[in-house]
Amino acid sequence: MSLRINTNIGSLNAHNALNMTSNALDNSLNRLSTGLRINSAKDDASGLAIADQLRSQASTLGQAINNGNDAIGILATADKAMDEQVKILDMIKTKATQAAQDGQSLKTRNMLQADINRLMEELDNIANTTVFNGKQLLSGGFINQEFQIGSSSNQTIKATIGSTQSSKIGVTRFETGATITASGPANMTILNYNGVDDFDFAEIQISYSVGTGVGALAEEINRVADKTGVRASFTVQTYGTYPIQEGKTSANFSINGVVIGQIDYKAADENGQLISAINAVKDTTGVQAAKDANGKLVLTSTEGRGIVIEGSIGVGSGVINSQYSNFGRLSLIKNSGQDIAISGTGFGFTVSAGDFVSQSSVSLRESKGQIEGNMADAMGFFAYPGGSRYIITGSSSISGFMSTAGSGFSAGSGFSVGSGNNYSVLLGDIGVFISAASAYSNAYQVSAGSGFSQGSGLSNYAPMKTLELGIADNTAGVTTLKGAMAVMDIAETAILNLDQVRADIGSVQQQLEVTITNISTTQVNVKSAESTIRDVDFASESANFSKQNILAQSGSYALAQANQSQQYVLQLLQ
Repeated sequence: MSLRINTNIGSLNAHNALNMTSNALDNSLNRLSTGLRINSAKDDASGLAIADQLRSQASTLGQAINNGNDAIGILATADKAMDEQVKILDMIKTKATQAAQDGQSLKTRNMLQADINRLMEELDNIANTTVFNGKQLLSGGFINQEFQIGSSSNQTIKATIGSTQSSKIGVTRFETGATITASGPANMTILNYNGVDDFDFAEIQISYSVGTGVGALAEEINRVADKTGVRASFTVQTYGTYPIQEGKTSANFSINGVVIGQIDYKAADENGQLISAINAVKDTTGVQAAKDANGKLVLTSTEGRGIVIEGSIGVGSGVINSQYSNFGRLSLIKNSGQDIAISGTGFGFTVSAGDFVSQSSVSLRESKGQIEGNMADAMGFFAYPGGSRYIITGSSSISGFMSTAGSGFSAGSGFSVGSGNNYSVLLGDIGVFISAASAYSNAYQVSAGSGFSQGSGLSNYAPMKTLELGIADNTAGVTTLKGAMAVMDIAETAILNLDQVRADIGSVQQQLEVTITNISTTQVNVKSAESTIRDVDFASESANFSKQNILAQSGSYALAQANQSQQYVLQLLQ
C-alpha cells in the first residue's frame, strides 16, 4: 500500500464513520429518552404531518365525548323532572276519579279541586325551575338545541324538550253533536283517522229499541278506539224547560211504546205521581224519571236508547212538544288534541256541514278555571246544544204555563197571552218565551242559515244557539260530575304528552350513548394510529442503540489505529 503523511485517508474515513455513528447514537438516545420516534420534522416530515392530524382528531373526539356526556346529563335532568310531573298527574287523575261520582258533595268536590289546583301549581313550578347551567329545560325554550359530536364541524345531534307547563299539556279535543231527533239507520265515518284513511262504522239503528240508539253507536266507536284514537260517550236526557207545574197526562200518554196513561200530578210533583208512574215501567222503556235541584223533570236513558213520548205528558211537566222525540247527543274525545273530522247520514242534520258538533280543545290549565259556555257544551255538559236555556215561541201548548200566576207571563205582567207584546224577558235562566217568530228575528237578529230564521219550522221550540243569546259558563274542574270526567280525560292526555316528550328525549339519549361509544372506539383507533407513527418501538430502538454504541466504540478504536498507521513512515526514514 502507499504511505502518505499529509493526507491520512484511513483516518478520515474512520472519523467520518465515527461521526455518523455518533449522530445515530444521539438520535437513538433521544428516542429512548422521549419515547417518540419523531422528535422533530427532520425525523419524518410526512409522518409528523399525519401524526399531528391524528392527534388533533383524537383531542377533538375527546371533547366531543365530553359534549355528549353533557347532553346526556341535560336530558337526564329533564327526564327525572318529568318523572315527578307524571306522578303529579297521576294524583290529579286519581282525585278527578274520586270526584267522578255523585256520592261527593259540592263541598268535598271543591276540596278536591283545591288539591288539584295545588298540584297544578307544583307541576308548573317544576316546569319553570328545572334548569341546567342556567338554561331552562321544561318551559318550552329548549328547541333544536345542538351538541357537537364529531371531529369536524356540523357533526351534531339535535335535541328538543317540549314544554311541560299545564297550559301546554293535556290538550284534549272534545266534540259533542247536536240532539238527534229522528229515528232510522245512521252511518258515520271518521275522516283521515290516521292522516290518510277514513274509518267507516257499521250502520247503527237510531231508535228507542233495546240495543239501538246513540248508546249503541258509542259502543261501536269505543270498540275500535285503540285504532282510531277516538272515544265516545253519550247523553240522552229530556229536561223540562221549567219546574213542574200542576197538570195531567193524556190517556194515551206513553214512553218508548209503553202506555202509561192518564196521570194527574201536582206542582213540583208533590206526591211523586208523575215520576213514580214513569219509573214503574223504566225496565221496559229504559227511561228513568227524576227531579233536578231546580224542580225540573229529567228523563234519562242510561242505555243510550231514544226517549220518544207519545200522547201528551202535559204542559205542567215543562216538556215541550219538540222534545217529545229525543235520541240524545254523541260526545267524542281525542287525546291527541287533533280535530275529529266526521261525516255521516241518518242523524237528522248534515254532519259534513258542521252542524253535528260543538267543539273545543281544552288544556290542563283551562280545566282549572271557570269553563266557558261553548267549551262546556263541547265537553258534553248539557243535554241540549246551548245548555239549559231554551227559546220558546208562541204556541198553544205553552199558553197554560204562560198565563200561570208566578210565571212572569200572567195577567198584568205585560207579557201574558193576548197582551200584544211580542217577546219576553229572560225567565230565571230557564228560557225565553216569545209570542211571535218575527219578534224573535227582530230582537235577536236571527239570520238566514242560522237555523232560526222566519219560516225555518223552529218557531215553536228550539235549543238556544250560542251565537244568538250565549250559553251559561260552568264551574271549574271536578266541581261537577261532567267536569270530573273531563279532567280525567285531560289528565290522561297530559300523561301521554309527557310520556311522548320523555320518549323523544330518551331516544336522543340512546343516540348519544351509541355515538359516544362509537367515537370512543374511533378515538382509541386514532390514537393507536398516531402512536404507530410517532412513538418509538423500544425493543427495536434499544437494539439499534446497542448497535450504534458498539459501532461508536469500534469506530473510536479504528480511528486510533488509522492514526497509528502513519508511524510506519518513520521506520522507512531510519
